[in-house]
Amino acid sequence: MRVLILIHIYPPEHAPAGINAAELAQELTDAGHEVTVLTGFPSHPAGPLFDGWKAKFYTKERTDGGFTVVRCIHSFAKRFRLLPKLWYYGTFALGSFVVGLHQESFDVMIMQSTPLFGNFTGVLLAKLRRAKVFYWIQDVHPESAINAGLIKEGLATAMMKKLDTWVCRRSDVVGTLTDDMRQLLLDRGLSEEHVVLQRHWLDESRIYPMSRMNGWRHRFDIPPEKFVVLHAGTIGYISGAAVIIEAARLLRNRDDLLFLFVGDGPLKSDLEKMSADYGLSNVKFLPFQPEEDVNEMQATGDVGLVTLKPRSGASSIPSKMHGYTAAGRPVIAGVDAESATSRLISEGDFGWVPPPSDAGALAEAISAAASDPALCQQKGARARVFFEREFGRKAVTRKFRVRLEAMASRGWRRS
Repeated sequence: MRVLILIHIYPPEHAPAGINAAELAQELTDAGHEVTVLTGFPSHPAGPLFDGWKAKFYTKERTDGGFTVVRCIHSFAKRFRLLPKLWYYGTFALGSFVVGLHQESFDVMIMQSTPLFGNFTGVLLAKLRRAKVFYWIQDVHPESAINAGLIKEGLATAMMKKLDTWVCRRSDVVGTLTDDMRQLLLDRGLSEEHVVLQRHWLDESRIYPMSRMNGWRHRFDIPPEKFVVLHAGTIGYISGAAVIIEAARLLRNRDDLLFLFVGDGPLKSDLEKMSADYGLSNVKFLPFQPEEDVNEMQATGDVGLVTLKPRSGASSIPSKMHGYTAAGRPVIAGVDAESATSRLISEGDFGWVPPPSDAGALAEAISAAASDPALCQQKGARARVFFEREFGRKAVTRKFRVRLEAMASRGWRRS
């Protein structure tokens, strides 16, 4: 079959969704399918074009893996504010639609375009090319934006929900990351057969358990006696990550703790300012790290940290947890007790789940983990076992490929 993967984030950007798209493209190509990825130029998450890249109306390249990557023009303004972000969404939607019309025909589209506009034009593109659509939802919109406090419920969000529901109904299959996200769509009136659970994944060979004492830790002068509380990845609005700085303030007198942020995002500058205002010496910020350093960076953490704003767990699941569990590290997740993230941690018994936005409870969980290294090691071992079963690349991408092949050839059925 001929497959078009429509996604606005793609390597060399660090976002897991883009990495998953590249790995899925490789899985499909290796199985004999013809794959094209339609994406933008690297600019996530800040907005400006990455150094060394030149923006053009579109570019087309054949990868060493045997599939094609087409990049289309879009805005490159800083997009940590709502209006520039919406402008980026709109320009990518238009750019990908126009460029997509000029590509070779395809049988199936896997769509992870920009919220609202991009998914709308993506469906139109697929219908014009008489292709089937697998709409793979990473965050349910507008619910995610509402829960993050970016917008308020009202006429505008009602219209957004209607538009997204329209996109869902005109997609042949809708995939969600969790059962909670799936239920949000069922509540909109979609049928049980229409919406499937399709998790994302992480390559087992990319991140794996190794010693906390390694070259990366040494390069960044992190003493061996420091218990590292790691927050690795995008620092987004929905994370409510300010609670981490508040917890660090509560634990500022513990000389054995280091709160380590590795990544970027719209909240990073706010967290840096909070840390400076509090005069915290137990917090360290680093940018996203090169791919060759990711495994040692993850291994440097003694525990991985996830936070979400209250009520956000039903519309989103943090991909950070994949990296932590792949590295064989326990997870502390400040999330709602009834969320998918909480249930997964409880099911695998690989961490602690304090309430969201509760700095005191988060600090207590971190103290408990740091005070019991043996328990951390036990939970870390269980984390890796859980990861390999639920989030490993080999198992998840194979199931995804089989599902797409069934959809293209003889329809599809939920499994």
